[in-house]
Amino acid sequence: MPQLEWSKLDFQEFVNKYNKTWIIENAPPILYSKKDKEPEAFASLIVFFFIIGGLFIYISLSFLLASIYFSVSLFFFVSIACSIAAIILIINYFRSHVLIYPLEAWVEVFENNTEENSTYLCLIYYPVFSGKSHPNKAKNVLYKVLQEELFKGKIDITQIEIYLKISRENHYNYEKIGYFFQYGEGLPFKSEGINRNSWKFFPSDKVSNENYLAIANWDHQYEWRDDLELDYDKLHNYAPWIIKHWNENNLKPLTESFKSKVNWDLRPVESFPKLKPWIPNFKSKEYESFSAFKDLQLMNNAIERVMGKDFKIEKLKDIKNYILEFKAFLRDIPK
Repeated sequence: MPQLEWSKLDFQEFVNKYNKTWIIENAPPILYSKKDKEPEAFASLIVFFFIIGGLFIYISLSFLLASIYFSVSLFFFVSIACSIAAIILIINYFRSHVLIYPLEAWVEVFENNTEENSTYLCLIYYPVFSGKSHPNKAKNVLYKVLQEELFKGKIDITQIEIYLKISRENHYNYEKIGYFFQYGEGLPFKSEGINRNSWKFFPSDKVSNENYLAIANWDHQYEWRDDLELDYDKLHNYAPWIIKHWNENNLKPLTESFKSKVNWDLRPVESFPKLKPWIPNFKSKEYESFSAFKDLQLMNNAIERVMGKDFKIEKLKDIKNYILEFKAFLRDIPK
């Protein structure tokens, strides 16, 4: 197992032994899109405009035809009813306008002392997003149910590993080796065909000239800012892009209590370093995880058990009669 030659450092142990500021210095800024959001209730907005338009037409005709016929009670009834309906619809639309963005990042530190003159550190950052929106609207509803029942919240946890090499003679100097993360370059933002076994290593000089990490798709995999500039459609269709910087207020040591709170073991996140930078050719290593699609497998298994093996989910109406049964099935899964 990859973690056998790494030992996890307690955060206070890391602070005492090394330099706390390294956590902030090496935290990777992230570019995220303001178009990454939950599906909006456009139907409510369209009906809102139809009702408001119809109400204006009714009011205009009422005054134009007042000399022929005008009912005060009918006028007020129609005006009030349409106003109430319009308010409910516009509230529903604005409630559905939910942006997805990085909230904070949790950090773990691992150490290796296999070399005589050097120590290796792996800083694992777990950027936490406010949510995740599946591109299939019906499956997105089911995924939200899964998050509620199994994960006890809608946050999405991602993972970026940064490797350092430190001289044992001088702990204050270190060499940044590079980055390792799920690389989603070239994949359309809303593509369902994500590959979570797409881990790739990049040397530290990849971040030169403000080449920040950017969100690659709805599943919050990462690519580089330079990749975005070569992908005109993604760069401009998902603009504006916002830079998330990290500081001591939004960087936190990962604790067992947090893992327990978010049901860490049920998530497709493995908290140990994937690479061994002290061995030759480590940069070309490919990493595949048996739990990479754990959440989606749980959802698809529940769909198969509740709705049938060949059940196709394309629209919201396909699942409306199954949501309660789907929720009950997930609730009964052993935690």
